[in-house]
Amino acid sequence: MADDSTQASFGERPGRTSRAVLVVPVNDVERLATLCVLAGFQASVVPVRGAGCVVVPDRASEARGSAVRLSRLLRGADVVLLRRDEGATDAAAWRGGVRGEVDADAALLLASWPAAVGQLLSGELDPAAGGTPTGADSRARAAWKLLRGRGRWG
Repeated sequence: MADDSTQASFGERPGRTSRAVLVVPVNDVERLATLCVLAGFQASVVPVRGAGCVVVPDRASEARGSAVRLSRLLRGADVVLLRRDEGATDAAAWRGGVRGEVDADAALLLASWPAAVGQLLSGELDPAAGGTPTGADSRARAAWKLLRGRGRWG
């Protein structure tokens, strides 16, 4: 169950119940946080058993643009956007900045992924508790970190 501080920043608010999670097949949380900075958005990156989940706090309305930009940086990998709005959940995948022709089945994805993904989407799990915020680096420093560590991240 979310504590009071989580509810204040991620929980339901009067007139606003949207949340978004980007599920990305990157195991390195630090690298994914750096890529989010390069993509130009703030998020918390939470490791979830073999996948990185990017939670877009307070900007669920901008999640689609974040998915597009991140998928351009992660060439060849799908970025799946899960959105919960007024209780309805939908999913879409992007690759190389292009949305897939067929939307994914959100219920099927949530059933097949670890429970933490659904908990992040519902606000039950606080991304700050086990996540890495993206706001620490500038875009130039983030690019330098990626170039310098290219061999390490393979």
